[in-house]
Amino acid sequence: MKSFFIATFLLFSVSIFAQTTLDTALNFSVKDTYGNNIILYDLLDEGKIVVVDFFSVA
Repeated sequence: MKSFFIATFLLFSVSIFAQTTLDTALNFSVKDTYGNNIILYDLLDEGKIVVVDFFSVA
């Protein structure tokens, strides 16, 4: 049981350093299906909430 807790602790302690935290999101632009250019900072300046979803279709 003791080794289980040690292994669990080590697993979670390694994952803490998996990603670096950013203070602000990086600006990027993409084109939508209609050809309009969407810029992240423009949407945020308008007070809109932005959710970025990465998905894959196989």
